[in-house]
Amino acid sequence: MQSLFISPLNIQSPRWLQAFPLAKTLNAAHELPADLRGFLIWVMLNDEFNFNQISQWVGAGARVVVLTSVEDPLQAKQVLEVGAHGYLHYLAAVPVLLQVEQVVEVGGLWLGVDLMRQLVFATTHILNPAPLNSTHKKNHLDLLSAREQDVAKAVAAGKSNKEVARELAITERTVKAHLSAVFEKLAVRDRLHLVLVLSGKQ
Repeated sequence: MQSLFISPLNIQSPRWLQAFPLAKTLNAAHELPADLRGFLIWVMLNDEFNFNQISQWVGAGARVVVLTSVEDPLQAKQVLEVGAHGYLHYLAAVPVLLQVEQVVEVGGLWLGVDLMRQLVFATTHILNPAPLNSTHKKNHLDLLSAREQDVAKAVAAGKSNKEVARELAITERTVKAHLSAVFEKLAVRDRLHLVLVLSGKQ
């Protein structure tokens, strides 16, 4: 996917081009082509680039990640409702930007750890997930190794990779490896999708 960063000149980060050396940085939306299929647009949300604009870009085939100077749960909800695929701080580190691209490219959603935790808790409460020993959830977990089950349950509870690593006394790299295996075996796209699958709603 071709990355495009759209932001006012006074609000930009050198990390963007460090992560994506071939990316273009624009300060005006009118420079975009009409057909946006194959583009990943990273946009700094402001008065010019608003929710309606994001919806139009998504409708034109783009995947959109919204950048912000202050992460806000309400704004994150609004961003996702208009079709954006991600929401994070504009000063996110290079490894995080690369992870976001990978998640969004396969159709997943990206939120920062704190926002994801809030959303996971809210989602599990609303869905009133099935008990741990339910047949539906048990069938899903039977596809996983014992350690993969531990990782899946911890992640579905809203814990970050670092927290899972500390809890299970393994490295973050090992957590990522187990999580990749979990996603593949359960055919899930991201953490929120994992919550839905384990709660028996997907």
